[in-house]
Amino acid sequence: MASSAAVSAPLAAPSSKIETNSSHPSQNFSIRGAGGGGVRLANLGDQEENACPTAVVQSRSDLDKGIAVYFRPKEPRHQEIVESSSLNINFYLDYYECANLTVWKVDNYPKPPKHNTISTAAKLGNPLDVNSWFQIKSLGGSTYKLVFCPYGEKFTCQNVGIAEENGYNRLVLAENAKAFVFIKHGGIGKAVA
Repeated sequence: MASSAAVSAPLAAPSSKIETNSSHPSQNFSIRGAGGGGVRLANLGDQEENACPTAVVQSRSDLDKGIAVYFRPKEPRHQEIVESSSLNINFYLDYYECANLTVWKVDNYPKPPKHNTISTAAKLGNPLDVNSWFQIKSLGGSTYKLVFCPYGEKFTCQNVGIAEENGYNRLVLAENAKAFVFIKHGGIGKAVA
């Protein structure tokens, strides 16, 4: 975990630190969206029953904090997470069996299906794995959107939104961005309801 970066407050200007609801830097926190709870993993039926879940979804319950995540900047010398910098998003799981299935990626990129879904199984910190690089952009105050930026340039970024899939709110690439906040997560490696 030493190579992951902290997220701290306050938000002031473009390329500024990302604001959380904590006055202390924290590398582990929940990503929560309006109209639902935290972001977590789910098995949407396209996997074996006992397989590790890999679909990234937003809980429908406002009380569900989701699973803790941490960010890893693409640029190793960066120690803080700032807006518009490329980063990996990694679930913090205590489950050894699923440890290699925690880094977010866009499925089937660059093929243009109906919608590109977000799942896990990318390689942490691999600059050549273009389907795993995201950025955080301010929507004002402590609200942000996540964008997929495979090459780091602003013109290639696509919003992360929500689509209904098998009864879940699945994270997907979308025209309309989903608003998120970052909340310090006390239950490291566990889904906290």
